[in-house]
Amino acid sequence: MRTISTFGCLAVVGMAALTGCGSSSDSGSGSSSGGSAGSDVTAENVQYAKDQLAKYSAVPTFKPEGEQLDVSSLKGKTVYSIPITTSIPFYKDGEAAMSAAAKKAGVKYVTFPAQGKVSDFQQGFSDAINAKASVIILNGPLPDTLAPQLRAAKAAGVKVIAAHEEDPTSPTPAGVDAVAAGEFYDAARLMVDKAIADQNGKPVNALAISSDETRPSKGMVAAMKDELAKHCGDKCKLTVTNIPVADWATKIQPQVQSELNRDGDINTILPIYDSMAQYTDPAIRQAARGRTVNVYSFNGTPSINALMQKGGSNLKANVGESPTWIGQLTMDQAFRLMLGKQPLDKPAAPLRVFTPENVAEAGTPPVSGKGFGDSADQGYDALWGLK
Repeated sequence: MRTISTFGCLAVVGMAALTGCGSSSDSGSGSSSGGSAGSDVTAENVQYAKDQLAKYSAVPTFKPEGEQLDVSSLKGKTVYSIPITTSIPFYKDGEAAMSAAAKKAGVKYVTFPAQGKVSDFQQGFSDAINAKASVIILNGPLPDTLAPQLRAAKAAGVKVIAAHEEDPTSPTPAGVDAVAAGEFYDAARLMVDKAIADQNGKPVNALAISSDETRPSKGMVAAMKDELAKHCGDKCKLTVTNIPVADWATKIQPQVQSELNRDGDINTILPIYDSMAQYTDPAIRQAARGRTVNVYSFNGTPSINALMQKGGSNLKANVGESPTWIGQLTMDQAFRLMLGKQPLDKPAAPLRVFTPENVAEAGTPPVSGKGFGDSADQGYDALWGLK
């Protein structure tokens, strides 16, 4: 599905200058596939959307990339990870997965206790360099905010990985040695595909909720627009509202209510990160009672997946990732750098679309990483020469 050109992207809550709320509208017309002016969505495009969903609703299978490694020589080396914060479950789960992978190889793994401040990230670099770490993993912090620290790491011979900040189609950030990517733009397309499939021939009138200070946001919105243009027809519409991460808890519900009151034809809400989705249900109840307004999001956070199990939620799909799988592929990049091997070109963990029909496979209640099978566990052990 990688058909969109490069845009900026980041992990879920990477921080830059915060921006204010606002909204803009954009039609999906311009490069629509099939359908004349004023037409509804063609059967061909509805079938395309359903085919994409079927493809990504199955349990993904591990496909090894790159040469096999022998990690036995890495015993005693050190990897430092600097997460954007240790208080968000997504990052905690990823850190646990990377720590477990390092332990299997006999590598010391240190998580620096960052809490979202640039000063934390700077101190993490200093500690890692002083500890003579072989690799620093930037698990969320943006490399372009840490140029002096990247230069210091390079001078000390420490390799740096940008983890879950870039889409595979994005350029490698300056100053880093490898990227562990995330399929942000494909996830955005799948959110739109699910909306097209659920409308079943009727136009999608969507409200996207972005957070423009996070790296993937603008690229995800662009991917949504592109997918609507290609597969939804010229009567489909996308309105975008921007709400900074720091304002999610206080501004998403009133902003969504305002948009629903302004446009009584909105039938779809696309929060680009699923932690936003917890605020859309009350907004829909307040401003669109009696209307069908479906919500589609991205990340696969267990507590948000649980909304689809409890019933009564407008959330109809959550495009999920496995933090465990992300952690393993990130450590694979680290092992390759430590062994003097060429890192892979922006590998990314696979996506899986969770819906009310298959979300039970994520656990009851949902559990982080569950629903993705065990092929990655076995595959990486084999790739690293551990079995």
